Amino acid sequence: MAFPRVFISSTCYDLGEVRDSLYSYIKSLYYEPIVSEKGDIFYHPDFHTHESCINEIENCNLFILIIGGRHGGKYISDPKKSIVNAEYEAAKKLDIPVFTFIKQSVYDDHKVYQRNK
Repeated sequence: MAFPRVFISSTCYDLGEVRDSLYSYIKSLYYEPIVSEKGDIFYHPDFHTHESCINEIENCNLFILIIGGRHGGKYISDPKKSIVNAEYEAAKKLDIPVFTFIKQSVYDDHKVYQRNK
């Protein structure tokens, strides 16, 4: 029996603990979490790692986006975007359900920004 595959997208350095917790939680549901740091993505030797991540999304059933305080690395194919932004756009283009979570402190800062534009 196939288990739903869940791609987890976020910056890694500031959200490592969140990613680990989410990874464990998804496994406890008997779903298959897909994250770059645990070897869940096939890195084709002819492609940049960014492209391997983007290509893996088409094999997933759900996409989880976690927004923290960092922008993340520039996407190799379009330096105006972060790799996380490129992953999100790929999931949307493939019409994969996206669940977005925003770190509370980032959300609070955004509300302050909105009030004080």
